[in-house]
Amino acid sequence: MLKKRYVGIGFILLIASVVFLLYALKIGPFGGSAHKSVEQAATITSEKTDEKKSLTAMEALRLGYEEAKKHTEEEPLLISLTSTDNTTVPQEKNDGADGKRNAWNLQFGSKKGNISITMSINNGKANANVRKDDSNLLQKGLYAISDIKIDSPEAVKKAIEVLGMRPGNPEIEDDWIKGYHFVIMGFITDPNSSETRLLLRVTGISPNSPNSENDSLRMNVFFDVKTGEMLNASEMTGYDKEGHTSWRDIDSKTLRTPGNK
Repeated sequence: MLKKRYVGIGFILLIASVVFLLYALKIGPFGGSAHKSVEQAATITSEKTDEKKSLTAMEALRLGYEEAKKHTEEEPLLISLTSTDNTTVPQEKNDGADGKRNAWNLQFGSKKGNISITMSINNGKANANVRKDDSNLLQKGLYAISDIKIDSPEAVKKAIEVLGMRPGNPEIEDDWIKGYHFVIMGFITDPNSSETRLLLRVTGISPNSPNSENDSLRMNVFFDVKTGEMLNASEMTGYDKEGHTSWRDIDSKTLRTPGNK
């Protein structure tokens, strides 16, 4: 009887071991269910990390403004906003054709120059760097974003329809840019004055590109942010003997950025 009892216990333990082994094979690291779960989790993480979320210039400004307000009790005033190709997400030829980019750089400052907030926006997430100076020696903020009435979709549409602006092609290294890019900042519009005027600039490729030397020719178009009026357009014509870019105005008006001639 004792021997039969030991045999029965052994048989039960054997069955339990088989059941446990089958269960382990089903959910373990080599089992179908567990392996599938790991793959799904990795895919979800990857998609979340690489998700491309694009914003218009005004959407980026509003997001940046709300982030800037978290770091100062004073009114954040805009210094500059610019789209950029500096992002881990691959940039494509048609990026910016709808006025949206997934990467932006912004700078805000206070009216008296005691705080400066630089910021990057990537795929809808803002990261800010804050500097403070009790001596008020930082670059001062100049512009309220409420003054801006035109957005990048409207501006790039005009640049394409009126002037035939083309996007920068990632497959053409000499294009330098990918798609269309946008800047909102103060530009000097009067060569006899140092005062700036807040404008939106769209940058792309000239319809006359390339030139006879096979140089890629960029194009800039400037808009008044308050009225949406197209003020000026210029295009590259090539390079001079010293390797500097040469430009020509497409209309009679001339613009230059502060510090450039």
